[in-house]
Amino acid sequence: MATGRTVTIPVFDFSGPLNASETARLYQAAEEIGFFHARHPLFDEQRCNQAIELAREFFTLPPAEKQELAIEKSAHFRGYSEMRNARDWREQIHFGREEPAGAHPLSGPNLWPASPGWRADLLRLIADFETAGRDILNAMSAGLALSVNQLLPLDEAPYVLLKLIHYLPPPDGQPRSGVASHVDFSWITLLLQDDAGGLSACTPEGRWQDIPPMPGTLIVNLGEILQFVTGARLKATPHRVMNRTRDRISLPFFLNPGLDRWIAPAPLSRRGAYSAAPEAEHVHRVLPISADIPFQYGDAEWRRKGLGVWCRECVPA
Repeated sequence: MATGRTVTIPVFDFSGPLNASETARLYQAAEEIGFFHARHPLFDEQRCNQAIELAREFFTLPPAEKQELAIEKSAHFRGYSEMRNARDWREQIHFGREEPAGAHPLSGPNLWPASPGWRADLLRLIADFETAGRDILNAMSAGLALSVNQLLPLDEAPYVLLKLIHYLPPPDGQPRSGVASHVDFSWITLLLQDDAGGLSACTPEGRWQDIPPMPGTLIVNLGEILQFVTGARLKATPHRVMNRTRDRISLPFFLNPGLDRWIAPAPLSRRGAYSAAPEAEHVHRVLPISADIPFQYGDAEWRRKGLGVWCRECVPA
């Protein structure tokens, strides 16, 4: 692991439009580290705590009830799964937009727990995450001198995914990987986490730095789609989770393009140049950093999920 300075993770308030100074500061954070804390009126401290407890409630269900929602029972990659291997040590459940099965295999209904009220609570949480995500993505568009809603138009229904994740305590009491180093295949990812700790991001100097929770805020990280569109002008930062001595609850929300959307480099005044420090460990990525060939998001997402090509190096086509 490289040593170096501790990077300050900035905090932004999205209760209204950012002024020019804050827009410039947000752009700097997106360009240099790709991580920040976000305050949003839909996610005050009470709402964040309620969401975390809702997830914890699910994971206390008997194993047989959770297995009734196994992801293998869904044609649309929704549902429950458990992973106990060298890379991943967790259980999780996927929820997306509730809709009838559509033309794309990833469009369709969720698998729901039997508990009364669960469906309404989760769908409201997904809708609020999408609203907050659009606000944050639009603020970053301003820093790129793109028009409001240019990255994600108002009439485009994004493919959204909310995961409830329970990182399991290590059985031998020794820290182990909960999820290996990776970048997200999204525009941006919004994250709620409990107070257990364990999330870390790779700084521009190649140093792993803890990203502790901050009450009443979301952690936002940039994904590969935003890095691709900006020609690596904005960075998708590698991150990972280490399971320590106790369990951990995490709720990542992935804001993505619509499934039928073609993704192409944006017309920017200048492109980026990816110059991260040498990586001490392999980072799972879907796209090569230098990618510049347009692609349809839904096809790429199905290749990643339905066909299992989740890392271009680990699972070559």
